[in-house]
Amino acid sequence: MQDERGLIEESRDLGNGYHLLKVAAPRTAEAAKPGHFVMVRILPALDPLLRRPLGILDARPPYIWLYYQVLGSGTRLLAGQRPGDSLDILGPLGNTFPELPGQRVLLIAGGRGIVPLFHYARTYGERRPLLLLYGGRGKADLPLLDRVRSLRLERLFVFSEDGALGQQGRLSDGLEKIVRDERPDVTMSCGPEAMLAALATLLKPFPTRDLVLLEARMGCGFGACQGCAVRAADGSYRRVCDEGPVFPMEEIQWPT
Repeated sequence: MQDERGLIEESRDLGNGYHLLKVAAPRTAEAAKPGHFVMVRILPALDPLLRRPLGILDARPPYIWLYYQVLGSGTRLLAGQRPGDSLDILGPLGNTFPELPGQRVLLIAGGRGIVPLFHYARTYGERRPLLLLYGGRGKADLPLLDRVRSLRLERLFVFSEDGALGQQGRLSDGLEKIVRDERPDVTMSCGPEAMLAALATLLKPFPTRDLVLLEARMGCGFGACQGCAVRAADGSYRRVCDEGPVFPMEEIQWPT
């Protein structure tokens, strides 16, 4: 973990509130692995007081790419930054998805959950084939699809609830058939909590090792504030920032 002043090289508005930042942050880029995130301070002022957690979409030193959707005051301020502006970046933070050489891996991304899985495919896809299942509500919620199609993947499965892209339906609708046909050894998932809870149920009958990356609001990013604690299956709590964000799926207590 390190504090670094990052310089915005490019800021792209992808529509529907989605943005993509290319940031020169050499030390962070060198250390970043799939699953890592950073805590970003937009302005030196006290409003907003806390940093914002953002996953790392890609890291090619000296650059990192941050993909986010404007949802509140912090991300609204971030969207207003322009090339030449700087960001205070703390990271990379958290644990990561393991490479697992020799294992057949299915990546499952719902909406913004593409971030760590894109990074995984960029990092390890050159070494071996990967499968990716990517879904969202509609075309407007899949603005990275062209970039995803440029990845080295064995198979790409796309679902949209309105049928505008790929197959119509939720990605969970096609999961069981894909797992039966493709026989992955491991699944790695990220997306909305309701989607992940559905996946936990659907994957339970299969002999796959299932890993999940959780997104959570947090104040510090390194375990001090306890603001990102989630309930574990054994009744205890896990801190997403410090013990995660990657967990075995069966360790988490999912809503029913």
